[in-house]
Amino acid sequence: MVAAYILIDISTDVDEPEALAAIRAVPGVRQAHLVVGPNDCIAYVEVESQQQAMDTLRAIRDIKGVLRTDMRSAAEL
Repeated sequence: MVAAYILIDISTDVDEPEALAAIRAVPGVRQAHLVVGPNDCIAYVEVESQQQAMDTLRAIRDIKGVLRTDMRSAAEL
């Protein structure tokens, strides 16, 4: 299993709750929340493979209003 956090910047030109709903609807996204700070949203992703993680990332990037993403894989120690 691959787990990752995706930090997301959202344009001020779109409705943030609508963008959040679209992010939450992406396959692999287990949780997503609007946050206060340098990023606008953080999504938690769990998928079976690195390829699926990249597919999830691409799907998030295709959402209207998503400006930038930064994916961080979770480490299992």
